[in-house]
Amino acid sequence: MEFHYDRITLTTQSDLQVSVADLRDVIQAFVIPDEGQRLLELQVVLECIARKNGLAAGALGVE
Repeated sequence: MEFHYDRITLTTQSDLQVSVADLRDVIQAFVIPDEGQRLLELQVVLECIARKNGLAAGALGVE
C-alpha cells in the first residue's frame, strides 16, 4: 500500500486538519482483512479529510 498526494497542491510540510474520528477511521481500516475493502475504506477516509481541508478531489489517496 502506498500513500500518494497531489504534489502541486500539498507538500510534506503542509498542515491538514484531521479529526480524532478521522484518525480512528484510518486505524480501524487497517484491521480490515480484505485488502480491496481496506483500500476502499482508506480512500473514503482520505477523501473526507481532503474535503474538510478544501482540497480538490483526488488530492490524497492510496494505491
